[in-house]
Amino acid sequence: ERERADTERQNLTLLDEKNRRTQMYLTYARKIYEELENVYRTSEEEIRNRLQDTINDIFKQIYEGGLYLTIDEKYHISVYANDYDGDVETSTAQSISVIFAFITGIIKMARDNRNASDDDAKLLSSEPYPLVMDAPLSAFDKRRIKTVCEALPNTAEQVIIFIKDTDGELAEEYMGDKIGCRHYFDKKNEFETVLV
Repeated sequence: ERERADTERQNLTLLDEKNRRTQMYLTYARKIYEELENVYRTSEEEIRNRLQDTINDIFKQIYEGGLYLTIDEKYHISVYANDYDGDVETSTAQSISVIFAFITGIIKMARDNRNASDDDAKLLSSEPYPLVMDAPLSAFDKRRIKTVCEALPNTAEQVIIFIKDTDGELAEEYMGDKIGCRHYFDKKNEFETVLV
């Protein structure tokens, strides 16, 4: 009954020229919205899949093993093992590796899109931002520090790391030729620190 009443009401509104024009504009607007929504959904899914692949490539550089990552529609990341069904509980170092892989994956995709030749990729590109990290190596063992140091220069055009002495010496050993500039914080007292 309600559908019949709605149809009748719509037919009555179309008798007026102004209402007919408004209805036509509304139909056009709905069609444009549907087309844009379809393009967005398709593009977003494709980009999410590319991001997932990029993150997995970076994650595998750090952790050779049977772990891989998936990203759902809301960009929640889950870690799985190749020979186990269900989520895997990650250690602190593995969790940091997941975060590291996610951040560097986004930066790497933006960088790749900026250098791409097609127009669609250029729409997704952004300014080259530096990757700034505070003590990114402190949760890793020496072998993982080496793999992270090898992956870092390949992801962003500029990487700025705040690091303590012990991790810094290892990072310098593994990234020596990639280091462009080095500064130190010289703490004079509780209120004054000088950048050297």
